[in-house]
This record gives sequence, C-alpha cells and structure tokens, in this order.
Amino acid sequence: MTGVDDNVPQRVLIISAEMGEGHNAAATALTEAIEEVWPQCKVERLDTIELRGVRFARAARWAYGFQLSALPWTYSIFYAWLSRSERFARASRRWVGEFFGPRLAKVLDGRSPDLVISTYPFGSAALDWMRRTRGYTTPTVTYIPAFHVHPLWAYEGIDLHFVMYDTAAEHALLPGFERSVRVGAPPVRKGFGDYARRPAREALGVPQDEFVVLMTGGAWGLGDIRPGVEALVKLEPPVHVVAVCGKNAGLEAEMRALAAARPGRLTVFGYANTMPELMAASNVVVTNGAGVTVLEALRTPRPVVAFAPLAGHGTASTAEMVRRKLAVEARDVPGLVEQIRRLRTDQELMATMEQAGEKWVEGRDLRRSIGEIEEFYRARRSSTSDGGTGGR
Repeated sequence: MTGVDDNVPQRVLIISAEMGEGHNAAATALTEAIEEVWPQCKVERLDTIELRGVRFARAARWAYGFQLSALPWTYSIFYAWLSRSERFARASRRWVGEFFGPRLAKVLDGRSPDLVISTYPFGSAALDWMRRTRGYTTPTVTYIPAFHVHPLWAYEGIDLHFVMYDTAAEHALLPGFERSVRVGAPPVRKGFGDYARRPAREALGVPQDEFVVLMTGGAWGLGDIRPGVEALVKLEPPVHVVAVCGKNAGLEAEMRALAAARPGRLTVFGYANTMPELMAASNVVVTNGAGVTVLEALRTPRPVVAFAPLAGHGTASTAEMVRRKLAVEARDVPGLVEQIRRLRTDQELMATMEQAGEKWVEGRDLRRSIGEIEEFYRARRSSTSDGGTGGR
C-alpha cells in the first residue's frame, strides 16, 4: 500500500477486561493515542475474562465486586501474600497464564496483530504463557493503569511494562523486571487537564464560589460513598458535594433522595461522560484510591483524598500517592471530614498538593509513550531482519 510505513504497527490488539471500567478506559485512551500517532493502524479489542465465556465473565465480575464490598479482608490477605511472597507470586502467575493462555492462543490463531498491548494483568499472564509455551514472537506491551504494580502485572514474556511511578520494580517480585520498565503517561482519555474551573462549573451548573468536593467510586460505585456524602453535606461552613455513582443505580437513588433533602449542597450524577469537566470543576477529588479515576484526577491535576481505600490495590496505591504528596488518606468518615476541613482552610497544603500534581504530569504525554513503543517496535523489526529471532 502506497505511503504505509512498515516500521510502525499496522494492526494492534489491545487486551483488556470489564472489571470495573478502568482497564477498558485505559484501552480507549491508548486507542485514541495510537490513532493519532499511527493513523493507518487498525486497533482491535479483546476482553480477557470473556475468553472463558460470557457466563464465566458475568460470574467473575459479580464475585469480584462482592469480595471487595462484602469480604474485603479476603482480598487483603490474597494481595498481601501476592506482594510479599515470590513463591506465591510465581505460582499465581503460572496458574493465571495456564487458565487464560490456551483460550487466547486459540483466538490469536485467526489473527495476526503486529503488536499486542494488555491493560489487564490476566491478559498479560496469557501472553506470557503463549511466549513460554508456544514461542509467540509478536511484540507485547503491558500498560498498567494503576498506581501500584503488584506481581501479577509483571512477566518475563512481556517486552515492555509501562508503569506510573519510578520505584515500581521494587514491588514486581520479578528478577530483571527493571529492564523492561518505562515510566509512562497516565492512560486517560483526552480532556483531562484541558478545562478551566470556572467554565467547567458554569457548564455543569455547579456553584462558582463554593469549595467543591467530587466523590466517586468508579463505574461500580464502590467504597463508602453514601456515608461520606451524608457527612459532608452537613459540614459548616458548607461545601458543595458532587457525587458520581457510576452504574450503581441503588446508590444513585439514595444520593438523589439526599440531594432533595439537602438542597444546594449536593449534585448527583449516575454514569457520567463528563468526567474531565467534573474533575476540572472540583477543588478536591475523593475516591477509593484505586484505578484510573485516580490517574484522571492527577492528570487534571486535582488533589486526591483516598477515602476508605479499597482492599489490596486501593490501599497500596494510596500509600504510593501519599508518599509523593499527591494524595492524603482518610480511613473513615471522621477522617474524611477532617481532611476536607483541612484542605479547605490550609492553603499551603492545597498548594503543595497541586504543585506535586503538576510536577507529576509534567512531560507525561500518552502520545510520547506510544512513541517509545514505536522505538522498541522498530528496533525489534531491525534485529529480526538482520537475522535475529524476534522472540525473547
């Protein structure tokens, strides 16, 4: 085809999963960037969990949500073992790879992507299995949409691992992991960081002169949003709370009833497509400390309050953000009230957190990260054409 650059990928497969919305949101953001940097490239998507069937995927999503909300201690125990024991991490990697790898191999038998990118750890495990057992030589990349790298994200059979923080190799429990690591841009959609506060508030109907607290539990509305909002709408002097309930219809109904009872104190959204504007309109973002929502807040950038962080990855991500002054933690409702009061009155703290956020996003552009993938891809093609195997 005339004008086609064979040294950049023409077909990319992104492996994600609908476990919450974060992994898919990262896949969407990467797709946007790829289409801009490689305009002739065709991008396809695949859901890792659905490799085992739609019924399995439905059950897995329910079980994961139930575990995080009703039995969080079980996930905390698993995450602690995974993060501290090399033997347990190695066994977990192998088991997940063997569970999903053959199904992925069967799907890829009918496809020939030039590059595969995973935004979900089980997808990365499946790719690693294919490289170990089938000699799969297609370049592979894992793009991690979280502020903590647990060992299920890290594999010898993955060529590049994009992470959000510079000490991720300490947590991967994988010898040599640092050689494949790149510190990347947050994988969030366009728009975050592009809006000014005043016009965003005007567009959303949010009061211009009030301290605005955005509360969200992601697409599933996970976390202690209801008691947190109930406490914040009673604060004096008042703050204005914007509650985003995601796909949690029960939570949305409760929040709308509370908004009717506390007029002028609370604005409620269900599943919002205006998160860039909502982030821009806020002074502070309150979330459960996990996933892409945090990265969206940091990209904007807005100070983060990690409220009752989710077990496992939420707690671990919060620790990394607090260490970098990108977030403060509130473990319970009284702690949330205290942190909001503190942020509202302590201008020095707000300035410190805002400056830390601005410094963190400085120079981080998703298109630049795609450029790093391109450099690797060109080098791999060059080594293959010179007689190398192209595998690892």
